[in-house]
Amino acid sequence: MIAIGITGSFASGKSFVLNYLSSMKFHTFSADEFVKNVYKDQFIQQQILNLIPELKVFDKIEIAKLIYHNEKIRERLQNFIHPLVIEALLAFKQQNKDDLLLFAEIPLLFESHFECYFDLIVTTFCSEQSRLERAKMRVNFDQQIYDYIETIQLPQDYKIKKANFDINTDINLIELESQIRKLIQKCHEYARNNNRY
Repeated sequence: MIAIGITGSFASGKSFVLNYLSSMKFHTFSADEFVKNVYKDQFIQQQILNLIPELKVFDKIEIAKLIYHNEKIRERLQNFIHPLVIEALLAFKQQNKDDLLLFAEIPLLFESHFECYFDLIVTTFCSEQSRLERAKMRVNFDQQIYDYIETIQLPQDYKIKKANFDINTDINLIELESQIRKLIQKCHEYARNNNRY
C-alpha cells in the first residue's frame, strides 16, 4: 500500500483532485470533512467549549474568527483536533491496507508535520488571483480570515518544492484530468520500483 498525501494552499484545488480520485474508485480521506463531522458530535462540542472559554456557544464561524485572531487559541484547538485527525487517518489506512494506492487530503500537511504518515506527497497550486476568486465564491467568505490563513500557511513555492509531485489546477478540465491520470501512473511506477505490489 502506498499512502499519498494531497496538500496545497487555501482554495488551490485539493478537494477537486481528491473528489476526482474518489470518482475513479480510489479510497480517499479528507481531513476537512473529518473535522466537519467531528464538530457535529455534542461530546466534542462540549470539550471544545471547555477548551476555549472565550467561546460562549458552539459555532463554527465564531471558532474560525477566534482561532484566526488569537494564536494561543488556535494552538489549543490544533493540539486537541490533530490527534483525532491522526487517529482517523491511521484507521483509514488500516481499513484499506490491501489497496495499492490511498489518497488523503491534509490542508496543513507540512505545517503540522504530517509527512511521516505518507509515502508520497502531492501539492496542488494555482495563481493567487485564482485562489482568491475561488475563496470568494465560498459560503461565509471573510477577507480577514482569508488574509490570516495566508500568514499561517507556508508559501505555495515551498510546498511545491517539498512535494514529490505537483498539480497545476489553473488550467482547463481536460488538462487537469490528464495531470491527475499522470499522477496515478507515477504512483504505480513508484510502487513497482519499491516492490510494493
